[in-house]
Amino acid sequence: MKKNTTIFLSVLSIVLVSLILTIKSNTEEVSFKVTTEGVLKPKNKPENSRQLYSIERDMFEMNMQKNPVTGEIPLDEKKEELEVSLARKKSQKQNELKSVGIYESRGPSNLGGRTRSLAIDVADASGNTIIAGGVSSGVFRTTNGGQNWTKVSANTEIHNVTSIAQDTRAGFENIWYYSTGEFRGNSASLGAFYFGNGIWKSVDNGITWNQISITDSDFTIYDSSFDLINKIDVHPITGDLFIATVNTVYKLSGNSLSVVLEDTSSGNDWTDVVIANSGRVYIGIDGSSTNENGVWTSSDGVEAFTRIARNSDPFDWSSSGRIVLATSDSNDNILYALFDNGEAQSGGGTIEADLWRYDNATGNWTDFSSKMPDEAGGDSSGNDPFAIQGGYDLVVNVKPDDENFVVIGGTNAYRIINILTSSTFTRIGGYRNNQGYGLYNAGGVNHHPDIHALEFDKTNTNILYSGTDGGVHKAPDISEITIEWENLNNNYQTYQYYHVALDPVEGGDAVIGGAQDNGTTIGGLSVGQSNKTLMSSVAGGDGVAVALRRFTSNNNQLQTFFGTQNGAIYTRSITNSFREITPDGSDSQFVTYFYLDQDNTNVLYYAGLNNLYRTDDAENVTSSTWDELGAFPTPQNIRTLSATRGVYNSNSSYLLMGGSAGNIFKLTDPHNIPTLRISDDITPPTASKTSGTIVSGLAIHPTNPDIVLATYSNYGIVNIFLTKNAKSFRPTWTVVERNLSSHSIRSAAIAEVNGKTIYFVGTARGLYSSEDPLNDDWEIEGLETIGLSLVSGLVYRPSDNVLLVGTHGNGMFETNLSTSLSVQSNTLDGVKMAMYPNPAQFELRFETDDFQIDNTTKFLIYDINGKQVKKGNLNNKSIDVSTLNKGIYIVNLKHNNISTSRKFVKN
Repeated sequence: MKKNTTIFLSVLSIVLVSLILTIKSNTEEVSFKVTTEGVLKPKNKPENSRQLYSIERDMFEMNMQKNPVTGEIPLDEKKEELEVSLARKKSQKQNELKSVGIYESRGPSNLGGRTRSLAIDVADASGNTIIAGGVSSGVFRTTNGGQNWTKVSANTEIHNVTSIAQDTRAGFENIWYYSTGEFRGNSASLGAFYFGNGIWKSVDNGITWNQISITDSDFTIYDSSFDLINKIDVHPITGDLFIATVNTVYKLSGNSLSVVLEDTSSGNDWTDVVIANSGRVYIGIDGSSTNENGVWTSSDGVEAFTRIARNSDPFDWSSSGRIVLATSDSNDNILYALFDNGEAQSGGGTIEADLWRYDNATGNWTDFSSKMPDEAGGDSSGNDPFAIQGGYDLVVNVKPDDENFVVIGGTNAYRIINILTSSTFTRIGGYRNNQGYGLYNAGGVNHHPDIHALEFDKTNTNILYSGTDGGVHKAPDISEITIEWENLNNNYQTYQYYHVALDPVEGGDAVIGGAQDNGTTIGGLSVGQSNKTLMSSVAGGDGVAVALRRFTSNNNQLQTFFGTQNGAIYTRSITNSFREITPDGSDSQFVTYFYLDQDNTNVLYYAGLNNLYRTDDAENVTSSTWDELGAFPTPQNIRTLSATRGVYNSNSSYLLMGGSAGNIFKLTDPHNIPTLRISDDITPPTASKTSGTIVSGLAIHPTNPDIVLATYSNYGIVNIFLTKNAKSFRPTWTVVERNLSSHSIRSAAIAEVNGKTIYFVGTARGLYSSEDPLNDDWEIEGLETIGLSLVSGLVYRPSDNVLLVGTHGNGMFETNLSTSLSVQSNTLDGVKMAMYPNPAQFELRFETDDFQIDNTTKFLIYDINGKQVKKGNLNNKSIDVSTLNKGIYIVNLKHNNISTSRKFVKN
């Protein structure tokens, strides 16, 4: 490799920190307004704030992972973390009775997350087969035009999907590829940055995938160009795969891999590749490259590449960053190049990208930059003029039957019907207009800003699809005067949650979550949704901490608490009006944190960096009525809070507070105490207390407040501690990492089910449980649903044993531990039970001498995504499955509080 790994990480870290220091001094406060849809939208969101938010998301994740002593992420631990997770997964799959947890999807099944690539199957004349890639989420496939998606990448694969391509040659359309490793922009990065694991191939039209071994790379370190892949494209004549990685473009021909063009400058630069129908290959090299910047072409990808554009040639060509390319299907000689022109560095108010067109027949370039969008009525930073967030949002495409009809994307999506005669591009998606930051919603469907993919249906060329930070949308007729989008995020479960919360009342099905760059969402039958996977948006911006409670005067009505980045917190009153309740004079971290006492929901705590605020009237609190309890005894920010459960007792109830320098403080009688200065430091003696050590989880046993599980997120330190005398002045802590010693631990919960205590930890590689972590290793949960997703939040409700699981990439899941707890003692190890026929078409029958089954035996059936699809009682030891769709299912049988589960296939 020409780039040194250590240098790459160190330099990029310095760049991120420098950008934060530079931008933060100019950051404007973001305020919000209520739209007609009843959703909070930012009033003013300046570009320097948007840039800062993007960087702070990355830094938030990096700080969760880095070794607090070295300031770096120990990549060997991340590698071991994955290996241990895969080994545990394999072990449990070999003995399916060992882990039989049934985790039901809580969605959102109707909202999408960050999507960098999508492709429409050219062999499907109906245009209904589409494959899309969610960053941090995986690869999804639909065969009904987005009415429903199925995840087709395994839960153990790297989720940083960046590009998808199909072999369009006649007879080879069954071959597909997807690439991994995002250069910039993924807050759930696999390391400080966004390493992937090469390229994956399907030969059955995108149903199953296998890694191309020659592109295999160690995703935990930058040891290969295939860790960071920007774009892939398949040659329409030879079937060769062209791969644009950071700095280098490769060609994969069969099993032979070769370099076709390399950026030899010292930086780490964007590349792009597109191939015309004739087979001519075009490559774009980052404008910041001192040696190879510009556009290159080869007649077939075999002949040498010739540079056809570079800075100052043609005159006025001046690229300072990313270059993206698009060819025209209707005129094979036409190429469009859209590139970062560096104007954002001047402080906003200028168009941030230039657009040029090349005619290969004449060898001439035409500059169409004067037609780039700059709407009348004033500038709107990060919105208008055309903004690209440093090149992270940048895409261009051409209508297949019209070389002059062009669409482009940055923060927003635009079209120009005839680039020769039309005066300018017009907005068709993203933000609504340049007068504010409400979402574009012509026709009533919101379209999300931050555009990454714009793809035309080649059969019906009036149809345009978009991939954005809000998932996948469809414009049925791009020629209409006003473009109306359809939401295709149906079971496209790609949301990245920071925090989640559950209705604290027994039986309540409402859930709420704060998501990265997708605001706050709420779901449940009790909030008006038709099923438990659907959600609606409560607020925009970056979602943060969340909470739910019932109003004192109306126990049937939910009060929601939510916030946005850098400190703001809001509540929705009993009259359904929004009210900002941010404590006066407070400040907060990027992912604003607050905590509601789950069994005494009149008490709400707010983490104002290192200052704790409290209200004992959460229902009516205002910005001026908080009690400021003061700062932590040692300099650090408050990162997590947890209160004892049950009826409040001033002598025994306490609040645990975890900080960003490893300390855990205990505050007895937290509802009444006036200050933090007398709080007890109960930090485990062997825990890291270096600044930057993040306490990520504090779980208190629901009925025994002496039992506490404490977790830390950083690598390179001890991460899981357990005490069984938490009420003492100096609790005794025991390290219980066991087989998770290499894991980043993100969340914790303790459940009490049928007299058994169950410990849960959410990690950067899945959810784990143990009944006795002092003596037994942790077992992985939700193999076929949660998989190895980053588990960012765990919320347990003791009254009915419901556990809510929030992930950063695949939304939320839920399980009722009374019926589907996936630990060994709650299943029947070694039980012999015949289940037949399997596969089944009409009826599934059961026979066993080890497990009592009769007409009182209850059953639950879940699909492979964890969604409950059928329930009832056995009928003559059988279940009618004739109404189920074809696929893989899990059936859970329960009799007298003992349950067992099996997989079956429905034909």
